[in-house]
Amino acid sequence: MNFKSFVSLALLVAGMAAAAPSSSFMPIKESVAIPRGWVERAPAPEDHTLSLRINIKQRDGEALVRHLTEISDPLHERYGQHLSQVEVRELLSPEEESVSVVKRWLLEHGIDADSTSQGLAKRDPNVGDSILVNVPVHKARDMLGADFSVYQHERSGELVVRTTKYHLPEHVARHVDFVGGTTYFSTVGSLKKPASFELMPEGWEPTDSDLQSDALFKTVNAATSAPVECNTDSVTADCLRKLYGTSSYVPQVPNSQTIGVAGFLKEWANYADLKEFLQVERPDGANGTFDVVLLNGGQNPQNRTQAGGEANLDIQTVVGQTYPIKTTYFSTGGSPPFKADQNTPTNSNEPYYEFFSYLLGLSDAKLPSVISISYGDDEQTVPKDYADKVCQQIAALGTRGVTVISASGDNGVGSDGTCYTNDGKNTYGFLPSFPASCPYITSVGATQSFSPEVAVDTSIAGFYSGGGFSNYYQRPSYADAAQSAYATKQASSFKGLFNTTGRGYPDVAAQGSKFLIRYQARWVKIGGTSASVPLFSSIVGLLNDDRKAKGKSTLGFLNPLIYSKLAGSAGLNDITSGSSAGCDTNGFPAASGWDAVTGFGTPNFQALRTLTALSRPFQVAKRAVESLRYEEKKKGKGRNASVRGNSDDSVVEDLYSLLYLCTAKSIAYKPNLASSACVVTSI
Repeated sequence: MNFKSFVSLALLVAGMAAAAPSSSFMPIKESVAIPRGWVERAPAPEDHTLSLRINIKQRDGEALVRHLTEISDPLHERYGQHLSQVEVRELLSPEEESVSVVKRWLLEHGIDADSTSQGLAKRDPNVGDSILVNVPVHKARDMLGADFSVYQHERSGELVVRTTKYHLPEHVARHVDFVGGTTYFSTVGSLKKPASFELMPEGWEPTDSDLQSDALFKTVNAATSAPVECNTDSVTADCLRKLYGTSSYVPQVPNSQTIGVAGFLKEWANYADLKEFLQVERPDGANGTFDVVLLNGGQNPQNRTQAGGEANLDIQTVVGQTYPIKTTYFSTGGSPPFKADQNTPTNSNEPYYEFFSYLLGLSDAKLPSVISISYGDDEQTVPKDYADKVCQQIAALGTRGVTVISASGDNGVGSDGTCYTNDGKNTYGFLPSFPASCPYITSVGATQSFSPEVAVDTSIAGFYSGGGFSNYYQRPSYADAAQSAYATKQASSFKGLFNTTGRGYPDVAAQGSKFLIRYQARWVKIGGTSASVPLFSSIVGLLNDDRKAKGKSTLGFLNPLIYSKLAGSAGLNDITSGSSAGCDTNGFPAASGWDAVTGFGTPNFQALRTLTALSRPFQVAKRAVESLRYEEKKKGKGRNASVRGNSDDSVVEDLYSLLYLCTAKSIAYKPNLASSACVVTSI
């Protein structure tokens, strides 16, 4: 059905609709402006079926965050002691009173949430904090006092049924966070296409010059003195392994974890493309493969012409870096085109919730240790209640030992000419991205070149790395010291354009320019922060392998460790050149230390391997230092002390942790490992 016919049908049906809903008896639960780029086309057909997700308030969200804070703080005695599936479910489950209130309200509208035969409602089986209800537009209008319309995305042509405002009875509203499938105009496709995409001619094959360095960019890794040869015009898996120091590492327990890759919007990874990629760029891993899990109507077609550029980029990067660690692609539906003549439940167009809810329902043994997400929305297009829910799901995964990693975006501080608020005021300002702005996710920016690495720009990569400060979330305590000074300094240049106290991102960076991959049986050079994310995720997966081989936990939520101990260490290469140009400005500049372009910089695997090797790294060292200071103070020798170990296990552990602290630059003087000595000057 063409759009003209569709609009005619919608208008005809709407003409027979009942009178507008009466909502005077119910307070507004949520009200949003129509996001930029979406146009209201027609009233929604009365009998079109909507999927509404009633999200019930959870039992103890504050306790969840408290657990996450302690578990991920390297100075806390609970560091690395992740929660189980059962423990997290208990924290996220709603009170029975709340569930009962919502069920009674649904029953008043003829919906029996406990009926298996009625087929109108189903409680979320993973956490139990929501009820999915399938109802026609006319019933949804009565329930929510809402007018639903058909909206079209001007760029993609996508059609969705949404409302800009809905109501709930007051006695119900206090038990409900939000109703999904109502006000979220998903533009999760904003990062769907990689920022740069150069399809090579049919039959083109890479030559030695494509796979090796050009003379201008031959360099030496400053941290390891190992030669690194890379071609800025064709970045290969071998280049990246040498650049970040993983080429000599062989995974020791590859079956002990899974690296998960999120797939949305009909992006499908192809087995044949992966095989051909590995044969050329990672021949020792030519047998590498990946599993596929289908969620919420996701699919896995293997016709080469249906392979997705983003999906192939993600999978080929992860498998090419981490073989033979297990990789799983989660093909998630949730954004089908609206069809006026299809009287079947439409997916909620909110795939983040479906994806994270599924993961939280997995057993501890099946839960991935790392999740790579190459997608994002402008933060302001995501309703705050929905963003809060997704951000809480990410925090819950962190308590279970999962590192969730996302792209920072490909438009700098915002696409030129589009940087205005969606609140009806049309205020000019920078546009942060979600979920990168969630304080419980690790966000990754992009770099290019090798001598030295710099933030991406249009000269090579063809885009500017996203970065900025959230308008939804305040700066978390773990980042305050690193980000406050930078934000204050930038405020004078960009007065009123960003939230100086908001959560800043990205946290780290990695190469993101001109990755050479296979796509639909051809070679393509592809780039974006959506390339940086699977690359950094791979580094974390390898670090987890090293830890698990030593009987230790996965790293889980990384940011407190990054900001408190890895920042400024040999584990992260500081990037000081480039900017996040956008919104018709030069954007935020790269700088020494943390910046809103590349975070704290790019990974050095071998140094990170040392810095993340201990199960109780810093709290043990802290106690050791405090004990030493106490003893020296009693002896009148002041703060400085030379520390040496003996055969006592506890002393050796304390010494090792203390040396670890020195390496991490928490103590100013670098240790002399040969003599097992470290001068304590600060903590």
